[in-house]
This record gives sequence, structure tokens and C-alpha cells, in this order.
Amino acid sequence: MHTVTLTAGGLDRRYLLVPAPADAVGPVPLVVFLHGAGGTAAWADDETGWSRHAAHTGFALALPEGLPPDPGRPPKFLTNPQRWNDGSPGPTGEPATADDVAFLAAVVADARTRTAVDPRRVYVTGFSNGAGMAFRAAAELADRVAAVAPVAGYCWVGEPKPTRPVPTLYIVGSADPLIPLRGGEVRSPWRHRLVRRPAVADTLERWAAAVGADVVPRAAGGGGGVRADEYPARPGGAAVRAVVVDGLGHHWAGGKGQLVEAIGGKPSDRLDATSEVWDFFKTHSLP
Repeated sequence: MHTVTLTAGGLDRRYLLVPAPADAVGPVPLVVFLHGAGGTAAWADDETGWSRHAAHTGFALALPEGLPPDPGRPPKFLTNPQRWNDGSPGPTGEPATADDVAFLAAVVADARTRTAVDPRRVYVTGFSNGAGMAFRAAAELADRVAAVAPVAGYCWVGEPKPTRPVPTLYIVGSADPLIPLRGGEVRSPWRHRLVRRPAVADTLERWAAAVGADVVPRAAGGGGGVRADEYPARPGGAAVRAVVVDGLGHHWAGGKGQLVEAIGGKPSDRLDATSEVWDFFKTHSLP
């Protein structure tokens, strides 16, 4: 894994790169994984196992770093959290101002100069605030993103208008205290007060409409504490698949569950989200 520094939006930005395997035949897919607010690329990779999966399966991986509110100080989870400009108010109540869409576009372009990437198979996934940024990237970089998989986050783009329908997989826990399925008041670990969150269905319905899917979901199977709904694609559109893991809090399903229970609730291994997301991605490519 290499640390890469590049300039985007007048700022020095960083990302970690796991290049294509040395024995790869031809260009390989690229997965871009976005950490949550307060996290780092390395911590999130350790939590989710994305780099291990990339090495085992044979794709390239980029793990960009968000920016803290005060880039002049070291990032810290509670007092100076790295985050993405996903359009939300932000964990501290102040909206981010960095042009993270341009940064992610630069990451993809830079990765292609360093390893053999198939431009038709570039995918974006992310957790929490990183999920919100994944939605925004799919909305604004749809011509470069073959599929997207936000996990435990909201689409904060008011009226997403991707230039092409982007196939979508969404995963969330039924017991997530920060992204409650039905919405409601959430105790923010940064503001130390209650904030109101929308229902997850609001995000899924708006996004389904944006990518040309039916806004009324249909049961799509499940078992073992995992259930799925499908927002079927309309003619010319893309489907949205939503997976709910029973009992899972604000954690990456099947990950190490390192976020303290007082903030994130309980982890769960009922689903390996890294494998689930990759299995979804590998069935899609740009036309």
C-alpha cells in the first residue's frame, strides 16, 4: 500500500493506493472507499478489510483521506474530525467547504497513472459520512462511476441529478443509533446534544427516483438476520438494492466493530459487507 499526495482545490490531499496485483492480466477494477467522519483511511481499512480483499480478489483500491475542520492541526475523532463535504451540516454543525467531488475525480485520474485501472469499472463505497460522499460522487461523477454502495449514511444532495443511472447497493443496521431506520432524534458524539435525523426511506426513495428506479420497494429475499428490498429499475434506469442487518449498530457489517458501543451500538457478523459490496460491484460496468 502506497501513500500518495496530490493537489486538489489548491490543497495538498492524500490517499492510500493498493495497486493492481503484479500478475494481473490487463486493467483491473478500482474501488474507492471513503471513511466515516472522525476516521482515517488506515483505520477504516483495518476495520473493513478492504485492502486484504483487494489483494485476494485482484482489484485496485484507493482510500482517500477527508479533511478536518482545522487542517493546520492533527485530526482527532472528537475535536478535529476528518470528514467529507457530502452536503450535510457536518458532525460539528459547520458545513465542510472542500471540493471533495473534484478531489475524488483527481484520485481516480491519478490512480490510473500509477496502476492499470479499467475506467469502465470504477466503483465508490463509503461508510457513514463516507456513504453520504459516495452518494454525492455518484450524483456528480456518474459518467465515471459504474456502481455505488453507500453504507449507513444519508444522501444529503437535495435533488440528485446523475447524468446516467448508477446501480446502487445500500446497507444499514436495524439498530443503528446514528442512522435510525425510521428517523428521529440522535445523540451526536460531536455536538453532545440531540439532533433530528430523517428516515432512511427518505434517502432511498429520493435516490431511487434519481436513478430511474421505482420508488416503491419490493421484498427481495433474505435470511439469517439479513433482509433485502429492491427498488426495481424502470426502463432506462438502474435498480437500488437495500439491505438491512438485524441488530447491527453503526458499524461496518462483518468488520471489527472498533467504534465504542456507547456511540455505535453493537457490531454484527451476520453479513460480510466487504464481500457483499464487491460481489455487487463486479457485476456492473460503464456502457
